[in-house]
Amino acid sequence: MTDVRGFSRREALALAAGGALAASVRPALAAYPERNVTVVVPFPPGGPNDIIGRLVGQILSDAFGSQAIVENRPGAGGALGVSTTARAEPDGYTLVLPSGVSFVTQPLLQRQSPYRVEDLRPVSNVTGGPSILAVRKDFEAKSVKDLVALAKSKPGALSYGSSGVGTTLHLGGELFKSMAGAEIAHIPYKGTSEVVVDLIAGRIDMSFISPLVARKLVDDGRVVALATTGKTRAKGWENLPTVAEDGVAGYELDGWYPLLAPVKTPDEVVARLNGVVAAGVKSQAVAGRLAELGFTPIGSSIEEAKALQASEAQKWGRLIAEAKLSTE
Repeated sequence: MTDVRGFSRREALALAAGGALAASVRPALAAYPERNVTVVVPFPPGGPNDIIGRLVGQILSDAFGSQAIVENRPGAGGALGVSTTARAEPDGYTLVLPSGVSFVTQPLLQRQSPYRVEDLRPVSNVTGGPSILAVRKDFEAKSVKDLVALAKSKPGALSYGSSGVGTTLHLGGELFKSMAGAEIAHIPYKGTSEVVVDLIAGRIDMSFISPLVARKLVDDGRVVALATTGKTRAKGWENLPTVAEDGVAGYELDGWYPLLAPVKTPDEVVARLNGVVAAGVKSQAVAGRLAELGFTPIGSSIEEAKALQASEAQKWGRLIAEAKLSTE
């Protein structure tokens, strides 16, 4: 049987069902979120990712009127929490805040990586900033120039600690070694807190740690700061030269902290999240807090986050290939 519009009864029923489905999807997206959003932090509590993740959680809670959940899932240099999020339902209710460098380098370092960069999509680049090149308090070298000279005179005798293979601290150390032409042993740990414990105890010689972690340690005299790693001197650390100024020309290490969602998360949901997070990061309260902690508030657009991710993947991919780095 054909109706007056030229459709069979079966076709008409199918069209009606499709219209009903579309109608049910549209309100669901418009109503997002209808429950708590979880922000996965793929590192232990207390580190920079954790603190930034909790600021993002507060932004989402304030905007959505529901309590965002911040869940620490450390392991495998951040890969565990990232891969878990990549496999989550792509509905906007599970996000992850990794360290950007480790996010783009893990798949390059591991043949059997538990995720691909393409498994997640950027929501926003939340914040970023340089690290502090810190050494044990009784270290012989008192400048970057002295450190490079000492490392060259004793190949492999000095050591630096990182929060895991493929993390910002690890790649920052490898970039330093490559550009300085010095051999320094890499000691990986499970998280920043373990690195700091051994740096204070003198069991490792140096590390690249966040200004947030370094501030009190330096003020208390438990470690010594030699330089900052950005292109220009860091706010609040103006008395310190950059690594590039003091011995390794061209060196630059700026950490970045993206908020990511599973790749099939709907555009409408990602756009809403971006608007909320970008505005929240730029608010006086959050921007001021990030600045106090030594970070630069960013709150980028989705396209800006994509562009940064692509350029960082190219930069670190080149280093990994040249230095023949691998976790295998």
